Amino acid sequence: MKSIDSKSPVWLTGFWGFSPEEEGILGFTDKRDRERLIGQIGERQLVCIYGAASPETDNKLVHHLLGVLEIERTPIDSWDKMSDTAKQRNIDLGRQEKWRFAMPVRRAWRTTRHLDVKQVFPQSYDPSNGRYIARFGTWLVPDEAQWLLQNVPFSQTNVFGEPPTTVDASSEQSIEKFLKPSAGVWGGFGNRNFQVQDKPHHLYLAQFKKSPELLAGAHLERGQGLVKIGISGNLKNRLKALNLSFPETTSINWGLIRTAEFPNRDSAGEKETLFKKLAIEKFGARSLGREFFIMDMDKAEKLFTELSPVSGLLLKVK
Repeated sequence: MKSIDSKSPVWLTGFWGFSPEEEGILGFTDKRDRERLIGQIGERQLVCIYGAASPETDNKLVHHLLGVLEIERTPIDSWDKMSDTAKQRNIDLGRQEKWRFAMPVRRAWRTTRHLDVKQVFPQSYDPSNGRYIARFGTWLVPDEAQWLLQNVPFSQTNVFGEPPTTVDASSEQSIEKFLKPSAGVWGGFGNRNFQVQDKPHHLYLAQFKKSPELLAGAHLERGQGLVKIGISGNLKNRLKALNLSFPETTSINWGLIRTAEFPNRDSAGEKETLFKKLAIEKFGARSLGREFFIMDMDKAEKLFTELSPVSGLLLKVK
């Protein structure tokens, strides 16, 4: 069996939620959909799950990345790998015949980051084809699949019908690291040479979420936010500095909503300058001077993603 790693292909599809602890399956209502996917995948397959646009999905989860499953290419009845609680819930909702044509999940990882698939998978996810993707699925393009596996923080979770995971559920790391066997660290002796170089810098997008009108001194329309674009060699210290003027007990502050890593200060600075230019000229933002803008939040995040190559878009582990 070919092993999976950070260069493995990733299938994308939508669920109402993400509960592998109770439902250790990837299920289909139409048997033909399962057979069609079986014909496209290897013995093991990574599947990225997002919140489907459905009345049954929590509004906060719609279009948001939820987790990743490792499935086995074996046809099963979904009820063979579901908890009694999950079965009863399906019966109560009258959907006991849905998603019965399934494949088993062997491992699963959950993320708590609020990532909209329209923004982080712009090449793979077509909103006009959303219903089809949620029902069946689509392949992530290689660059976006690799970014997902290498950069998004996940925690491993238990899967119903599988042995309990031995990994600390509170431990977050990339799926690439979960998939990679650990290697020993060996000491060394002799001469050590050091070369000082310009260290990597981050482009960041910060938002002042609570009562932004107080800081902006202006009215914000629905969907707009107060944002700040900037660069830093140390995000933790930069965020601390942004909020130094606020009392520790306050509930209002700046928060980072997007970050992207660049090889040096100059390359990050170029994107900062370009964001300031395009925010006004192309995305209709209102400048409050320097790096501060009143801007539609979807457009702000879209522009940030456009300026950050997928390989550079970085989501920091807490």
